[in-house]
Amino acid sequence: MALSVDLKAKPFYLDDAAIEWVEKTLAGMDTNEKLGQLFCLAAMGDIDELMKELDRIGMQPCGALFRLTPAAELREKIGRFQNHFEIPMLICGDFDRGSSNMIEEGTPNGHQMQIGATGDPELAYKAGLLCAKESAAVGANWDFGPVTDIDYNPYSPIVNVRSYGDDPEMVAEFTSKFAKGLMDGGMIACAKHWPGDGRDFRDQHFIASVNDLSVEEWDKTYGMIYGRLIDEGVASVMTAHIMQPAYSRYFNPDIKDDEIMVGSLNKDLHEKLLRGKLGFNGLIVTDASSMVGFTERCPREKAVPLSIANGADVFLFNRNIEEDFDFMKKGYEDGIITPERLDEAVTRILGLKASIGLHEKKANGTLIPPVEMLDIFNDPAGKAQAKEIADKGITLVRNDEGVLPLNPEKQKNIYVIVLGDLGGYHNRKFGYHKLFVEELKKRGFNVMLYDNENPDVPVKFAGAKIADLRKQIDVICYFANIQTNGGDSAARITWPGVRNTIPNLISDIPTMMVSIDNPYLLTDAPAFKTYVNAYTSENVVVETLVEKLCGESEFKGKSPIDPYKGRFTSIN
Repeated sequence: MALSVDLKAKPFYLDDAAIEWVEKTLAGMDTNEKLGQLFCLAAMGDIDELMKELDRIGMQPCGALFRLTPAAELREKIGRFQNHFEIPMLICGDFDRGSSNMIEEGTPNGHQMQIGATGDPELAYKAGLLCAKESAAVGANWDFGPVTDIDYNPYSPIVNVRSYGDDPEMVAEFTSKFAKGLMDGGMIACAKHWPGDGRDFRDQHFIASVNDLSVEEWDKTYGMIYGRLIDEGVASVMTAHIMQPAYSRYFNPDIKDDEIMVGSLNKDLHEKLLRGKLGFNGLIVTDASSMVGFTERCPREKAVPLSIANGADVFLFNRNIEEDFDFMKKGYEDGIITPERLDEAVTRILGLKASIGLHEKKANGTLIPPVEMLDIFNDPAGKAQAKEIADKGITLVRNDEGVLPLNPEKQKNIYVIVLGDLGGYHNRKFGYHKLFVEELKKRGFNVMLYDNENPDVPVKFAGAKIADLRKQIDVICYFANIQTNGGDSAARITWPGVRNTIPNLISDIPTMMVSIDNPYLLTDAPAFKTYVNAYTSENVVVETLVEKLCGESEFKGKSPIDPYKGRFTSIN
């Protein structure tokens, strides 16, 4: 049969033998088997129960995403999943912070913004390469990254530290390097979130969001970044629940506002812009279909098949597996998905699998990595790389009053007020302030931690005379770990004790803030004259942060964003 996708061209580069496998596999599949391949599932619970459910409804998906699990257990679980199906599986993850997002022993390379703050694109390459190697040790082969979004809006709760920065050229350079590291390590890279997040203050998890750039502005920014990655061979793109009104109107001048579709359902953005203008020949996968943005425009029964009909090749996650599969089948039976469109999508899926040799590994019994590969998690090189990124990325934004470096002989008593530190959507861990306090105490500081349940212990703060507080407190330090927790629409400061914790003594007692996540807290509290951004909530980052606060190593990071975002402040 003649394939509608050029599998010899970029990004597949298949030889004749691999193309023969794709053709033969496709020809041997019935319609239900093809429709099953359109799905990439979230394997969150019991893997055996999931496989029983798939057998019951007659579905073989193209792959699955796994969440945080110990390496040996995850390798075994992925192995059983692979062995259960005839066609080899794509095993994917969101490795925004390194393989530690999925593998408990994985290296926490830091958020993309922390790597951006190092100013060293080669560290982005090394992060991608290490992520690929560690992921391969458990059998994962597809990263939903790099994030190619530009951090234009400080109130975007979903982009923020996941972006390399707010300069398009810099974002292009770092995403390119990270993607190359992944690919050199044998992993599939996926540029996201098409057509570009970071403009809106809203989150596609909760509402269909908007990229509001003009056609000309988009071409120079997001379009430039995607174009570069496509030229360099990125094999997949994640299409998100984000509208791009300017391009929708460019392709359809008479389109009404309520007819503009999000990227994941937008045929013009897929076929005319991504495949046409930018020349992308690879695979398009939707962002998670459980988000509100996906079904805000039409009922789920219509949206599920429409995503494939309008250009996506893979449908990501489910609300209910059986029901979504039925929706997809009905969409095919009703002619929403044509046989040609179905074959094209499945061809790209099989081609992607063949591009990293999954068909050969399946044939020769090497699809499951040997257990010895888990030794990579004992290699000190991973920890050393995470330390280097933290060391070069942590940024001293302001030190106008000379509060830093901290010295226990001069600033013995530090009053610490914690903001947030409750964990979030991309890092469920919390309580990093405990390590921060512990590290300060090791260095001889007397640390007094504000307790919202006992606000007058150890220091009666509210209403006390400033002169008395000066005798008890040398430095007030706000330790901030403010992330979205999966249900928030914003990541902003909430002062825990209100009058007990607001910085109303900022001109009377030396006061500082350190943020180990959100870099934009100065938009809420611009009067802080001593401020540090560390970008990532990880132990190695907190430990390195304290070293720098105490002058044991110099601050090397350079902010990849404007922390004030152009807002006026008399001390800016």
